[in-house]
Amino acid sequence: MGVEQVKKDSTKPGKVIVNKVIPKTGALEIHFSLPEGDADIAEIIASYFDKNGRKREFSVSRYNPTILVEGFTGTSEVTVELIAKNNSGNSSDITYAKGAPLVSSVELAFESLRVVPTFGGIRLDWENPVGNLLAIHILVEDNLDKYETILEEDPTKTIYTSDSLRTFFSVRPYDARIQKFGFQISDKWGNRTDTLIVSLTPLKEERLDYNRVVALTTFNPRYNAGNLDWDQFAIDPITGIQNDAIYHNNSSFAAQTMFDGQKTAQQAYFYKYVKNYNDPDPVNHEIIHTTYSTFDLRCDIKISRFLFFQRVDATYRYNRSSPKRFRFWGTDDSNPNWSSKFPETWTLIGEYVGVEPADRNNLTPEEIEFFTQNNEFLAEEDNVNPDASPITSFRYLRIEWLETYNKTQEYYSLNEIEMYGDISKTY
Repeated sequence: MGVEQVKKDSTKPGKVIVNKVIPKTGALEIHFSLPEGDADIAEIIASYFDKNGRKREFSVSRYNPTILVEGFTGTSEVTVELIAKNNSGNSSDITYAKGAPLVSSVELAFESLRVVPTFGGIRLDWENPVGNLLAIHILVEDNLDKYETILEEDPTKTIYTSDSLRTFFSVRPYDARIQKFGFQISDKWGNRTDTLIVSLTPLKEERLDYNRVVALTTFNPRYNAGNLDWDQFAIDPITGIQNDAIYHNNSSFAAQTMFDGQKTAQQAYFYKYVKNYNDPDPVNHEIIHTTYSTFDLRCDIKISRFLFFQRVDATYRYNRSSPKRFRFWGTDDSNPNWSSKFPETWTLIGEYVGVEPADRNNLTPEEIEFFTQNNEFLAEEDNVNPDASPITSFRYLRIEWLETYNKTQEYYSLNEIEMYGDISKTY
């Protein structure tokens, strides 16, 4: 029939030979060899019992000379059992490997965990240099018992992370009053730390009311059904300051629509200036990506974070005219030259870069949801410019648009900006 008949026996294979054991973060890397001439061996299995009495098993094929045994906590010496198993399912005698793992990621993260107040909540910082998967559990006050305050986990606030570089996170929203919080960290092996308990007061944070914001005409924004020539229209001849953007046709696409509460409309749409625009040969046209939008927030605010709501059509997701790189400039009424001298009398609040998905052509549901609904920038943490001052309070906001996701696009588009921070004064 052409079907191979599987032959089985009861002969157990020879023992695994341990050559060396290398300590790793919460793990042991065991190098081994197999007895010569035993070609029937199929896999090598390493196992140990964790501190909760659960058996952990790891396996590799006969063609792999190393096996990584993970899930340890502590740095005391541990014993791992290794067996070889052949194609008949027979197991060899046990070989024992001993070694002391390095401090695990879950322990290192807990030992380095730092919690400080931030706007509207708390900020956590930790270390995870090898990028192992961790979960940080947040415990908050349960005030149902009026005689005693206890801490209970809030599963909606759990932080899942496997990043070795971005090892910080802000948890919101919490009232600006002294509160008690608890923190535990676990890993994929079920190891869980003790509880770090801290009492702190989150900083005041409120959402900027979009009804307060007024788009300014100070820097000469224009309406047009397309691009305009840089040499003719871009620079104010009196102040030498670059004019604001060219908005498509009318107020339906103007700067004010970025602060009108409409998050799913097809609104703000503004063109980039083009050098040599009137040259009949388009090869000579040069797109100037930098353009501006200017606002009076009618309050003095120290921003903590803001969200961009991009155009909702699928073709704009991490693509086309969606803004990717931009700067926030700010000043207030203490600057008498704010309308005539820019940027020298303004403060660079921050420079920000939108995230890139793993593959623009194959977006995950999480990447789509982030871009369209949760495209948040933290004023201080996400700033990429060392010369910026994100904690500066300001009233007037000038956004310097620097780059679209598609660099060949000749315009920008954006639905809404939602801004949060500490508002000290309103006008």
